[in-house]
Amino acid sequence: MEDEFIDSSFFSEDLKDTTPAHVRKTGLENSFNERQVGSIAIPVESVSSLASLDVVIEMFEQQPELNAVPVERDDHVIGVIERKTVEENTSSAFKRFVAKTCGDYVKESPFTLNCNDFIEKVAARVNEAAIKIEIKHFIVLVNNRSFYGIMSVAQMNSKLEDLRTHDLEKAAAIQQNMLKKNSNTKGFPFSVCIWNRMANAVGGDYYIAKELGDDKYFVGCFDVSGKNVSASLLTVTLGSIFSMLTMQGASKLTSSKLVVMLDNFLQEIVPIGNFITGAICYINYTTGSVEVYNCGHTNVFACMNDETGKGKVATLQPPLPPFGMGAVAEAITAAKKCTYRLAIKPGLQINLYSDGFTDMQNDNGERFDEDRTKAFFGDLFSTDFESAEAAIEKAVNGWIQNSLLPDDITVMNIRF
Repeated sequence: MEDEFIDSSFFSEDLKDTTPAHVRKTGLENSFNERQVGSIAIPVESVSSLASLDVVIEMFEQQPELNAVPVERDDHVIGVIERKTVEENTSSAFKRFVAKTCGDYVKESPFTLNCNDFIEKVAARVNEAAIKIEIKHFIVLVNNRSFYGIMSVAQMNSKLEDLRTHDLEKAAAIQQNMLKKNSNTKGFPFSVCIWNRMANAVGGDYYIAKELGDDKYFVGCFDVSGKNVSASLLTVTLGSIFSMLTMQGASKLTSSKLVVMLDNFLQEIVPIGNFITGAICYINYTTGSVEVYNCGHTNVFACMNDETGKGKVATLQPPLPPFGMGAVAEAITAAKKCTYRLAIKPGLQINLYSDGFTDMQNDNGERFDEDRTKAFFGDLFSTDFESAEAAIEKAVNGWIQNSLLPDDITVMNIRF
């Protein structure tokens, strides 16, 4: 004779009934911050391991959003009985008739959590155990002693994702505020157009346009090796260093000493294997010159009209090693030509950019490359300064089309 199947609709997790679960009140509901396990633990009453499945069936019927019930044995909560398990074992009249007690279907927790545990610290261990023994809920204690409730693995991961998203949003806001603060060119005797787009919420590109005092200015574009949070932390370090240099009277330093000092600072901070490329313009109106230091960065393009009035583009390649390796001082001493010196003349333009500009790809996977980059700055030379930012944006959007941005892009156009 075939089994008689009964209505199991009360097991559905998609019911429209959103009545809150009748969980027990502990008085601790608001005692935990959002990063602690206690903030997402559900303080559900436990049932005895000797209780029949009818007890938990009734709890699931009354609380549609509840997916597990804690089970205790000998006055200790040992694990949970999950909604899916009950559904599988009571899907017919016969199965319901022969069903055993709750203790026979309990999934025991391999370990317990504490309300004060931080979600980020326990997440890896919880997920590993969840996959290994196929358990979806864990027991949560107060002060590692008294039973408090249960925590859903899915809810933990969702909360963890929310926390990380919020952290990235905050980090992005901090990074953008720092960049904005260090690139205020109002009142400069020359013009600077800065265009930046990060590939992710936070990035590894850094730029600065800062007055040092005594008619000296510092403009630079930097690219930190690595991606996302680790790279963005080093950009914050760069910002801190430049703030410190300003307070220490960097205008009294020669350009070479300033560059070497920057490298020495970063050598103590940048992890082994990482580095920071940078192209720096040290602008000195007292001497009427711009000194360009290219430390492992992309080519710098300087544009100027020749004697016939036709614009020409000079390529300033990187003769120095990247920052953070402690090798800049030696390279400056050994190299015959480590610095490019340009006279400040009306019409001179200097273009700095990160390699995200040359590496951006179109829908066919074709790179923008160095030749197109040089040609772009040649065209930008004859573009009004007010239209420069729009011209850069048009070039980027027109090339990448529907493709994802593989790397951060920064473009700086300096005009005298």
